[in-house]
Amino acid sequence: MRLLKGLAVAVGVVYAAAQLGTSRAMLDNLSNFPALFAAGFAAAALGLAVLRERAWAAAAALGAALAFAPVVPWYMPPEARAEESAAPAVKLFINNVYYRNFQRKKLIRLIEEEKPDVIGLVEVTSHWLQKLEVLHGEYPYRFELPDEAYAGIALYSRLPLSGARVLKLGDTNLAAVEASVAAPGGPVRLLIVHPTSPVNQDNFELRNRQLRELAKYVAAAPHPIVVAGDFNLTMWNRHYQPLVDVAALHNAREGHGIGATWPAGWPLGVPIDHVLASGDVQLRNFRVLRAIGSDHRPISAEFASR
Repeated sequence: MRLLKGLAVAVGVVYAAAQLGTSRAMLDNLSNFPALFAAGFAAAALGLAVLRERAWAAAAALGAALAFAPVVPWYMPPEARAEESAAPAVKLFINNVYYRNFQRKKLIRLIEEEKPDVIGLVEVTSHWLQKLEVLHGEYPYRFELPDEAYAGIALYSRLPLSGARVLKLGDTNLAAVEASVAAPGGPVRLLIVHPTSPVNQDNFELRNRQLRELAKYVAAAPHPIVVAGDFNLTMWNRHYQPLVDVAALHNAREGHGIGATWPAGWPLGVPIDHVLASGDVQLRNFRVLRAIGSDHRPISAEFASR
């Protein structure tokens, strides 16, 4: 009983700190794991209920409900926007390949199975680009920006690309590429982005600044627009909000659940890889795909101009 009460208190203290400590990297990172907190609360609640500690069990159950509350809306049907697009959809494939991942054949095989129209990859190195040359026949339009660590990005497309360029947002050093995709319903601006991983306080503050600048850029840019990549935060993280409040983007995950992508293979993973779009773009058929040796699982979604 003492152990279960201690578990409930410990989870409660850390959970509260994670909700209130959004200016500190470690605490803010913990806020991305509501399912983990909910599981801890639920385990304590179940054990305490068996031991007939009803008040403690009820408090722990309330903690589980509070922790899981941000997750529930993502399983609900999305709000109705405009009527469905009559234009054929473009299938988009996104993955952080992980620059130290050498299981490159797994990615190629998955792309061959999925047959996406457009592919966006981050953490692409020069060695990765050598292996990705096999895609050139099927994807004649491309923009490759390798980096030997985290900032590499590659974009491949069956559809014509125009205006492909490295996106510069002030001095934020955001890893990002922008191009216009000749989609069947009309051109769509596509941004592949990889904000900095918040592994320490400096990187945490840099990532938040990158997201704010990205949101401002998207809000001012011509639409329709799709923004995709590894964002290094979840939808319920407070620093995700500028993408909603300022950029007015919606997420392909709406109605599809959590769709955890990192760490690949962990049952209580988190959704930090996203496909977002402006309101004049319809997103559908979001999926999390099988692991390919990276610490991130790939995702796919379809988009079409309304």
